Amino acid sequence: MRRALWLLLLIALPAAAGKSCVDCHAGSAERSYALSKHGVIARIEAGRERRRTPDCGGCHGYEAKAPAPQHYVTKNSRNEAREQAGAACGACHSPRYVAEQLAAAQRGLAIGEMKRREAEAVVAAARKELKDAEMAHIESLLATLRDENLRDLRLGLAHQSPDYQWWLGQAALDGGLLRIKGALGEARRRDRRQ
Repeated sequence: MRRALWLLLLIALPAAAGKSCVDCHAGSAERSYALSKHGVIARIEAGRERRRTPDCGGCHGYEAKAPAPQHYVTKNSRNEAREQAGAACGACHSPRYVAEQLAAAQRGLAIGEMKRREAEAVVAAARKELKDAEMAHIESLLATLRDENLRDLRLGLAHQSPDYQWWLGQAALDGGLLRIKGALGEARRRDRRQ
């Protein structure tokens, strides 16, 4: 259970004092939440006194209970904060539902990590045979896969955001892997022609 919480709540940070969440986490994190079930309901219920769904602080505020330094200096403090954040789900949802969602997130992240490892293996093989100029493009494709597509998958899993889990997560990882393999194939064909 401890590992599942860590995998699901990978990007959770409490807001710094005096700032709103989006002051630091605009972009993918903000859009992922907005497209999630909680985000859509929150938008519909905006301005109401009593709402059925948490905003950023409603979930991520649980992390503030963990003995973690601001913005999590160590891996252990991040893990402790994420475990506290998992308690936020249980505040509204049944233990069975929370466990099912954590297990589904763990499976989704395992698939994403498998795609990352496959891409890294392809790039490692390419490094042995390609020149610097050809490798620069392939390395940039790998960086996008790791730093953007995998991040979006994690955001989607943590926020339960279908668009970020699938189109911007899994499908984008598939596309990134195919682009890496295609660039390697094209470079090999060019080398054979020369």
